[in-house]
Amino acid sequence: MEGTHKVDLLERWMQKDLIGTLDEGEGIVQQLVNAFLLESFQKGESIKMLDEVRKGLVKFYEAEMNPVLLVKLDGRGLMEAPKREAWEKANEMHFMSNKISKLPDNPNCPLLYALFLQGNLHLRVISLSFFRFMPILQILNLSRTKIKSLPQSLFKLVQLRKFILRGCELFKELPVEIGELCHLEILDLEETEITKLPVTVGKLANLTSLKVSFNLPVNGNRKNDPANRIIPQNVISRLSQLEELSIDVNPEDERWNASIKDILKEVFCLNRLHFLKLHLPEVFLLNDLRNLSWMHFKFIVGNNLKRIITRLPHASAIKFEEQESCLKYVNGVGISTEIKEVLRHATVFFLDRHLTATSLSKFGVKTMENLKFCILQECNEIEAVVNANDEDDGDVILHSLEYLSVHYLRNLRSIWKGQSLPPRRSSILFLKVLKLYSCPQLTTIFTLDLVQNLNNLEELVVEDCPKINSLLLRPDKPIWKRWYLPKLKKVSLHYMPKLVSVFGGEWIYQSLEWLSFYDCPSLKILSPGEIRGPALKVISGEVEWWSALKWNESKGLVPRDLDGIFIPIDRDIDLRTQLVAINDQLQAQMQITEPTKQSGPGVEAGTRTKQKQLA
Repeated sequence: MEGTHKVDLLERWMQKDLIGTLDEGEGIVQQLVNAFLLESFQKGESIKMLDEVRKGLVKFYEAEMNPVLLVKLDGRGLMEAPKREAWEKANEMHFMSNKISKLPDNPNCPLLYALFLQGNLHLRVISLSFFRFMPILQILNLSRTKIKSLPQSLFKLVQLRKFILRGCELFKELPVEIGELCHLEILDLEETEITKLPVTVGKLANLTSLKVSFNLPVNGNRKNDPANRIIPQNVISRLSQLEELSIDVNPEDERWNASIKDILKEVFCLNRLHFLKLHLPEVFLLNDLRNLSWMHFKFIVGNNLKRIITRLPHASAIKFEEQESCLKYVNGVGISTEIKEVLRHATVFFLDRHLTATSLSKFGVKTMENLKFCILQECNEIEAVVNANDEDDGDVILHSLEYLSVHYLRNLRSIWKGQSLPPRRSSILFLKVLKLYSCPQLTTIFTLDLVQNLNNLEELVVEDCPKINSLLLRPDKPIWKRWYLPKLKKVSLHYMPKLVSVFGGEWIYQSLEWLSFYDCPSLKILSPGEIRGPALKVISGEVEWWSALKWNESKGLVPRDLDGIFIPIDRDIDLRTQLVAINDQLQAQMQITEPTKQSGPGVEAGTRTKQKQLA
C-alpha cells in the first residue's frame, strides 16, 4: 500500500513552521485518523489519505481556482438577451421566465455548460448558428417556448446530457439528427405536438430518461404503416440504460392501439427501468406487466376518450399527477383480476366512469392495503364508498388511505355502509383529506362510529351535496359528550341548500384554522362548540349570511368576537378564485407572524359586521 512515512511528513510540517514539535504533529495526525480523513498502516509508521477524501479536496480546489461564472437574469421581464460580451466567460446562464424574442446569432461561449431559456413565451426562432460555439454545453432547457424547429447547430452539441423541450406547443417534429447527441442522458418531449419518434432515437445509447407526448391522433389507413409507427420498432429495446420511460398518447390515436403489444415486449427488455408511464387501452394488456413491486408506475387502463372540458377540479388533477405508483381505470366493467393485481402495488387509484361497481371496496380490501390516494369520478352505480359487507374478513379497511376525493357520484348515499366501526380500529384511521363534490343523493357523511376513527383528518370539503342537512348523523339515544376530530384544521362547505347544522352541535377539538361557507341558506345557527378555539384564523361567507347568523349558547359556550377574522365572499367573483386568494393571504400572514404571537386575527377582515345575536 502506497503512502507517506509519518516521520517524513512531520518533518516537512516543522520545516514550514506548521507545527512546533513532533508531539504536536503526532496529535494532529491521530485526530485526522480518528476522523477517517487519513488511513494509518504499517503499525502506524505510514499514513495515507483516503481516496474519497482526496477526490473531494481536488474537486474543492478546482472549484476555488476556477470559480463558476453564473449569469442569473431570470424573471426580469427582459425583451432581449444580453449582448455577446456577457456570453464569453459564462459557465451557466439563467434567462427563464422573461419575454425574450431573439437570441444572438452565434455567441462565443467556450465555457458554457448550462443554458436555461424556459418560459420565454415570445421566443419563436433560434438562429441556425446559435449553438455553433458552445463546445461543452451539457444542459439545455427550452421548455414552454414557442419554437417550432431546432437549428442544425444544436446537433453538434456532442457533450449535451440533458435536453428539455417540455410544453413547446408548436414543436411538431423531432429531427433525425437527434441521434447525433451521443452523450444525451435525459430527453423530455412531454406536452409537445410531435406525432412520432424518429428511428435515430435508438442511437441514444446513454439515455436514462425519455419522456414523450403524442397528442395529435393519426388514424385511418396510415395506422398500420411501418413508416408511420408512433415509435419505430426496436427503438425502445435499444435504449438499454433507460431508468425512466413516460409515453403519453392521445387515446384516439389508432396507431398506439396497433403497436402497444410490440412496445410492451420491448419495454420489459429494459433491466434498469424503475419508472414507467403508459396508456393501456385494454385490461388484458396488464398481463404483460412484470416486477411492479420494485417499479414506480402510472398506468391509464381502458378506453380513455379525451374530454373537451374535464369535470375534475384542477387542484385534484395536479395532486394526482404528483403521485407515484398510480392506476387510473377508465370506463371499466366488472372487477377484473388484472386490475386487482396492479392495485396490490399501487399507492394511488383513480376510478373514472366505472359502469358497474357499487362501492370502492368491491375491488378487494386486501388488494388496496398500500392505497394512500384515491379519486372516484362519475361512477354512477356506487352507493357507498366502503361497504363493509363486501368483505368476509371486513376487519381492517383502507388503513393506509390518506386522501379521498369524490366527484359526481350520482347514486352515492353514504361514505360507509354495513357493520359499525368500534373505536380505535385501524380502518381509514390515517385519512387526512376528504373531499366530496356533486353527489345529489348523499345523505350521510359521518356517523359517530366513523368519526371516532378519523383522528387524523385535517381537511374536509363538501360541495353541491343538496340532501345533506348535517355532516354528522347523531344516534337517537343519548350519548356521552366528547370531543371529535382532533386534527381537523380546514372545513369548506359550499352550495348546500339544506344544511342546517355543521356537526350537529357536537364538540370539535380546538385545532380548526379555516371555515368557509357559501350558498348555505338554511345554516342560520352555529354552535360555539363546533368552531371555537384559538387556532381559528379565517371564516369566509356572504356578508348577508354572516350578519343574520345566530349562535346557539345552550351548551354553555360563548363565542369569541369572530368579526375580526371574517372575510366576505363576493357573489360576482368566481368562488374558487377568491378562496385561493384568501388561502394565499393566510399563508403569507402565517409566515410573517410567529405562532406563539398569534393572539389576534390571522387575516384582517375586509368588512366588519355587527356582533352576532345570541339564540
